[in-house]
Amino acid sequence: MHKTNTTCAFIVLYFGALPDYFDFWARSCESNHTHFHWFVYNDSITETIPFNPAVTLVPYGFAQLCQEIEAAYQLPVPSESRGLVCDYELLLATLKHDDDAFHGFDFVGFTDLDVIYGDIRRFLPDDALDYAMISADDDRPCGPFMLFNRKYADRIFRHDGVSAWLKSTLEKEVWQLTHSTEAGAFEPMTGSRKKDALVKQTRFRHLDESETLMKIAARFAPVLCRADPLQPTMTKGFNFRKAFAVWEKGTLKVYDNRGHVREGAFFHFSRFKKRARFKIDPAVSRSHRWGIYKYGIREIASPLTLMKMWGSLLY
Repeated sequence: MHKTNTTCAFIVLYFGALPDYFDFWARSCESNHTHFHWFVYNDSITETIPFNPAVTLVPYGFAQLCQEIEAAYQLPVPSESRGLVCDYELLLATLKHDDDAFHGFDFVGFTDLDVIYGDIRRFLPDDALDYAMISADDDRPCGPFMLFNRKYADRIFRHDGVSAWLKSTLEKEVWQLTHSTEAGAFEPMTGSRKKDALVKQTRFRHLDESETLMKIAARFAPVLCRADPLQPTMTKGFNFRKAFAVWEKGTLKVYDNRGHVREGAFFHFSRFKKRARFKIDPAVSRSHRWGIYKYGIREIASPLTLMKMWGSLLY
């Protein structure tokens, strides 16, 4: 892979107390600080905090988000619609378009906290600036990792198609699902029977996984939606359900139970994070080599730890 000089400001919208794996997420960001910066909008802090050279925490509440969306799109946003936060996050590309903090970056990106990054720029194309949108999934947007060329981003998210999506979503009252005790206020719409039934009934799709977003972006310049080489677990032949990752001094390798070993830009561990078995080893904070697998985040201080991670792929 070649190293591109592309720069990107990532936006992360996260309401509530930051997760216990946040420090390790931020550490993997830090090794990318020369070309990438993450702005984490969060309602549990009261002032802007430079967490490390690559991460800035910005105080931001849901009520403020609703007010700004209403002003930009002339559409009332119900306070109960918190279940759509993952989609509202994308609208921050417009809401924060003129913020001084974003000046000088080639792209605005969207990502999650339940990922660990490798050397991102090694896995971006050399001609990245020729694209309106880059996604780390095949032929579709990728919620954990999307980039939008800042030359087009504001026009993409102010496009009538985005406004129509927002209006249609709110009219279908999909947000009412957040009243359910089964569905957490900030959960994605899929993942439970009740949610899936509603999705099927309303034909609902999140904006960050909709072909609509790709089609809008493609009006301005070509789009590049491809897992290879950014996201190894979603590449051809890889078993994404039985995989683990090793982070070492800023590089990331991903392994699966079929014997594949690939370097990549990030590893998405969403399927692990909410299990009671997922524990974080305190020694990781002092280590330059650690792994992420279904039992947590562990320092790899000996071959035995790595063997245990391999063993976890067998069942």
